[in-house]
Amino acid sequence: MNLNDPIDITAVNTAVKAHSKDIISVEHQGADAMLRHMTPLTGITDSYTFTEAYFKSVSSKYTGEFKKQGNIGSFGKRTLTVHPCVIEVLDEPERYRRTYITEVRGAMEIAKHPFEVWLVNHILQQASEDLLPAIWNAKYDASDEKTALADSFDGLGTIIKAAKTDGEIAEGKGNVVSTGKFTRADIGTQLLSMWRHMPERFRMMKSKMYIPFAMGDLYDDWFADEHPNVHSPKQSPDETGQQFLYGTNGKVELVRCSGMPEDSSFAMLTLQQNVAYGMDKPSDMRTLKAVPADYKFKALGKYVFGTQIATLRSELFCTNDQNVNPLDV
Repeated sequence: MNLNDPIDITAVNTAVKAHSKDIISVEHQGADAMLRHMTPLTGITDSYTFTEAYFKSVSSKYTGEFKKQGNIGSFGKRTLTVHPCVIEVLDEPERYRRTYITEVRGAMEIAKHPFEVWLVNHILQQASEDLLPAIWNAKYDASDEKTALADSFDGLGTIIKAAKTDGEIAEGKGNVVSTGKFTRADIGTQLLSMWRHMPERFRMMKSKMYIPFAMGDLYDDWFADEHPNVHSPKQSPDETGQQFLYGTNGKVELVRCSGMPEDSSFAMLTLQQNVAYGMDKPSDMRTLKAVPADYKFKALGKYVFGTQIATLRSELFCTNDQNVNPLDV
């Protein structure tokens, strides 16, 4: 790498193609903190409809003949829609090269991981960190004036708010548990009450409790109060980062979600396969192309993205009575 030469975009694109295995995609960097607790769906260019068939009782005593049955089941449909998201960079390349020298020297084999590859990964890392809060907070806006990533698709918080407004999530549906605002004194017992509210079949499966990141700290404080460690003198107990909800025999994983307001008391309990995100080709999430720009480094990328909850049925899903955003009414 000659620092006296301008960045050659052909060299960037060629190096990225040659070292494609070293490019880390958007969904596997910062956004992975949330996406690893969701189910990916690929090949979606516009929308995908979850069609669910669920039955009432279909069994009875045999009396010598089969009886005509009425409506024995129902169908539910929910649609995951993806929308385009773009990555754009236009900046002075010398700043990147100086950062590369500072960060990479001695930490990477430059011959195997050239500057061009480091640069693309650096940009994709920022794109992934941009995506992380949008997974909960994004709200699609079709107007041209709204251009932020948070206007690009509907995040999980938006979907849940709409479902509560439409009555799909309601106490009468059996998919809401009244907890009130969590406190340090009751958060553990209140979260446990949500799990015990669920049907026995659900409680036999592995599930996830999605809570705000700050609420995870509150849970740790509750756990430390309720279960003080027995430890040696001058040895501090470590009760942080509890992974499973106490009292569920390891059935419920606590997922601390970035992006929700710090004062949120929202909680959602369901299966990982019920919380989905969609895209088209996975390669779109790690494709960034350099394009001509005089005296500047310019790179562009585009992918489609969307989220959805496959079913809101009380057999597989519940939330508490608190909004994702406390300011929502």
